[in-house]
Amino acid sequence: MPLRAEQLKIKLKNIRNYLREAPLIQKLAIFLTIGFLSLYQVSSAQAAESPIQDVLNLIQKSNIATDIQTINKSNDSNDTSNVPMQNNGQARNNSQNKKTIPGKPSPQEIEKAADFASQKTGVDKNFLMGELAVETSLGQNVGACTYKQVEDGAQQRYDRGSLSASSWDTFQQRKNIIEKLAGDLGYDPDDLRVSCNPPYTGTGGAMGVSQFMPDTWTSYEKRVEAIVNHVPDPWNVTDGVVALAVKLSDTPGVIQHNVLAERDAAKYYLSGSISSRYEWYANEVMYWAQNYSSLMS
Repeated sequence: MPLRAEQLKIKLKNIRNYLREAPLIQKLAIFLTIGFLSLYQVSSAQAAESPIQDVLNLIQKSNIATDIQTINKSNDSNDTSNVPMQNNGQARNNSQNKKTIPGKPSPQEIEKAADFASQKTGVDKNFLMGELAVETSLGQNVGACTYKQVEDGAQQRYDRGSLSASSWDTFQQRKNIIEKLAGDLGYDPDDLRVSCNPPYTGTGGAMGVSQFMPDTWTSYEKRVEAIVNHVPDPWNVTDGVVALAVKLSDTPGVIQHNVLAERDAAKYYLSGSISSRYEWYANEVMYWAQNYSSLMS
């Protein structure tokens, strides 16, 4: 018949006292403790009161190797909240220390960021809002996939030949960049959300409200930093909108609010060219530049 938790606590307290006396007795007591625990099982209702953690902490402090997993199972196989494995504990602490990924910004936060970016770069606020409306629905669609999901999709496309070797190499380079970026910013890379793989040939992985690919982000990072005065973060709404504005401002005529220049900048933002093939995209951006207020609610 199993001992009550209180009785087990008394016996283990005695063992703890022995452990404090001398190294040789510590070793002997540890082996006796493991053997003792193997004979009894604490019910799940008593597990919260179990003092096994005290013994395990002393074992860890003594630097004596034991099979911690076996001891934990005798405590409660369904309760992993206090698993005393040192490596797992460190992993949990590392995860807890990671920054929380910002949630979706409100349209009002987007507009505030656009005001700031416009003042700093000279790009018309309405143009920025039009671009943000098309790219992310004013911050409501900044990516729903993990980078691992995007990677799996890209791998499948590459394996079946629909993604070229050069595009696959570019994706691998971007993966390295986003992992480094996550580490530098204090994020867990597994928590990051990016754009999913598109239905057309290509890969996802665009980040935040600006929807920059990782390599694009690094090429504008220093210029954004000079404006926001901190290490820029693509998942931060203000940093993302500033990055968008900086890139758009590179098209001649944009900071003079020339409409034709803005159309070219929109096409270049999408495709890296000002080809007439992308007039449809420019039309959308310019429409929402004048009508974004209907999305603000």
